[in-house]
Amino acid sequence: MSENEWLDVAAAAEHYNRSTKSIWRRVWQGSLPARTEKVSGRDGRPVIKTLIRVSDLDYAFGSAAHDEHVRKIREAVPPLTREQVTVIAQVFTDHLRDCDAKRGKSGEARSSS
Repeated sequence: MSENEWLDVAAAAEHYNRSTKSIWRRVWQGSLPARTEKVSGRDGRPVIKTLIRVSDLDYAFGSAAHDEHVRKIREAVPPLTREQVTVIAQVFTDHLRDCDAKRGKSGEARSSS
């Protein structure tokens, strides 16, 4: 798909795995530039469609947008304390032990049958 290509709202939502509501919200907020154009509908009658350039959609929903979003979150959140890191590590360790124990019990039950 070319960056200069234009998609209607439904096609943009499908291609970028978003809802049409999400696309429309960004158009209404002005963060996603769009244009309206009269095109021929399925039955030949003219229909007014809202079209959005693929390059603008890539900027709004592509990996660059994701990376920018992650960067902003990381800047806004203070780093974890040593105590927090220790508690999180302990939770993960306990979870892994529980999973291993459950696997061990289910393995014993299968082998004894």
